[in-house]
Amino acid sequence: MGAAYEPDYDEEEYALRATRNPIRSNGGQAEERRVREDMRGRARTRQNGQSSRAAGGGRRRGRFGRRVLRLCLLLLLGFGLWSFASPYLGAKYWTVAVFGVDSRDGNLEAGALSDVIMLASINRRDGSVKLTSVYRDTYSRVDSEGKYHKLNEAYFLGGHKQAVAALESNFDLKIDDYVSFNWAAVAKGITALGGVDLEISDSEFKYINAFITETVNSTGLGSVQLAHAGMNHLDGVQAVAYGRLRLMDTDFNRTARQRKVLGLAMEKAKQANARTLAEVARYVFPEISTSMGIDDAVSLARNVKKYEIVDSQGFPFSRTTKKIRKMDCVIPATLASNVVQLHQYLYGTEDYKVSGTVQKISEHIAEVSGVGVMENAEPVHVGTGGASAGGGAPKEKPAPEKAAKESESEAQPETKETESTMSSEGREEAESLVERLPSDSTEESLRRAEAPGGETKAEAAPTEQESRERPTAPGGETVLPGEEDSAHGPGMAEHSL
Repeated sequence: MGAAYEPDYDEEEYALRATRNPIRSNGGQAEERRVREDMRGRARTRQNGQSSRAAGGGRRRGRFGRRVLRLCLLLLLGFGLWSFASPYLGAKYWTVAVFGVDSRDGNLEAGALSDVIMLASINRRDGSVKLTSVYRDTYSRVDSEGKYHKLNEAYFLGGHKQAVAALESNFDLKIDDYVSFNWAAVAKGITALGGVDLEISDSEFKYINAFITETVNSTGLGSVQLAHAGMNHLDGVQAVAYGRLRLMDTDFNRTARQRKVLGLAMEKAKQANARTLAEVARYVFPEISTSMGIDDAVSLARNVKKYEIVDSQGFPFSRTTKKIRKMDCVIPATLASNVVQLHQYLYGTEDYKVSGTVQKISEHIAEVSGVGVMENAEPVHVGTGGASAGGGAPKEKPAPEKAAKESESEAQPETKETESTMSSEGREEAESLVERLPSDSTEESLRRAEAPGGETKAEAAPTEQESRERPTAPGGETVLPGEEDSAHGPGMAEHSL
């Protein structure tokens, strides 16, 4: 039996039309066929209209999708162009003042002394960084009222605001941002990065364990005393202690060691993965004060591999030491000539002309000290060493010599005066620190941890090979049995030597 007949037109409409227009018998069949054909045509028209509307909707959706895709591509292209061009749109150099504060109570503002004063000139175009350690004892104008003192007095009196103002007025600078940190921040950051490799000289080894003890006490972070001079792998506390050494030579050497440690830490950061950098940020940021916004911090972390410390210097370049009002001060010789060199060094500015303010300060310092123009001091060299996975800190190069030269006989007394002044100044402190060491530490190098109830336990310090083979925390710190991580940082128990 055949399939039921299914007309391709509306039967109800056909019946309605047939009722309105009855088909006559004479020629009724022809008329019926005409009506049916007419109805089929109308049905096909309706079907085509529905198909057209469906197709039109699809075309509209397709056009919308293509527009969204084009918009996304344009946004990606714009972001790429912005990332490439943004360093060239603003100022070429980004100047950051860095203050290291010796604060045991967490205070990072007025009332704390800034042991570290650095200027970082960051070239936004090529990522090169130049570091300048400004000697904390530099005789300077420290406030707007005309008070003259050691430069770190500015931070003590008015925190970072007054310290930044002093840098700007004494050296004709425009500081874009500042960072203030305590020693715990540096120790935690370096430990999280896995430590640094440094060669310790015999004279440095004589004092470094005393400074490790002092740093443990001041930061509350545990560490190990070194067993020998020569190449050592230093954790954060040990690296900080190395940067604080000053008793065997001069304060100029101390700042060179600080720049050395910072350079090595920078190399380790460039080799670190995103997770390690996030750990560093987590432990360090609660310990610092900075004007940088989150965008600046994210940009630094994202582009850390781009940055490279190409040179580091101590400032003033030409200097001597002298007592002024019973203070052992570093005297720029002269301030104006040093500022000319500083702008050439940091920004590549040739024939810089100092402002009237700097000229006035320079004349006052020359009048009070009796020191005129001198030759630049010889660059200070400290121990060698590199990051564990390669790389290393930059070597200090001779400063640009723009000051007028005097005879060698006039420049030579500066070195003798500096060394003798610093040595006599630190002799008592050296003896005091060494006395704090356990009597057997120079023979055996012990690791001490404060147990509950104030009891002291000791363990012979592992050799460098043993230290690397023992279980380590995420930052590379040796873990003692039963030792737990504390809030101070990765693998850092709250104990002291």
